[in-house]
Amino acid sequence: MGSWMNNDGLYLEYGTTKTTAETAGDYLSYGDTREIELTIDLTTLTASPVIQSNTTFFGTSMFIEEVIVDTEVGATGGTSFSVGLVQFDRTTVISNTTFLAATVIADHTTAGQRKSYTTGVATAGAGIGTTVANPGYITALAAGTYTLGKVKVRIKYRGFGLITQ
Repeated sequence: MGSWMNNDGLYLEYGTTKTTAETAGDYLSYGDTREIELTIDLTTLTASPVIQSNTTFFGTSMFIEEVIVDTEVGATGGTSFSVGLVQFDRTTVISNTTFLAATVIADHTTAGQRKSYTTGVATAGAGIGTTVANPGYITALAAGTYTLGKVKVRIKYRGFGLITQ
């Protein structure tokens, strides 16, 4: 049905929009490293950043160690996609390439492919190997129009911060 931003700056959903299943979450992992996992349907992406989850976001003082992309459905059509952050106002972009920067379709054309992105790997996001200064929602955008493709993105990080609502 709909959504709106209240006077306190909180994003609220109502009606059938509120019952839409989330595709991301912060999962239990033991030790210092934690993990956020999200499923991205590449066919839903546009040239503008699309928020991937209304309840999972990335906080401050969190050091990004690695981003892993598992291909669930081989990608066709588009040329690349990026994963970044947008502020809690849902419009101010922090960076479109915090986690992945124009990851090429060739790395995700076959189901079962896995690619790990760390500092120094081509198309690794600018935030990998750093501590995030501004919290925000995780976004994705595409170059070109994907006609097929679904990937599982795992963001491995350590540190403490605001994680979920």
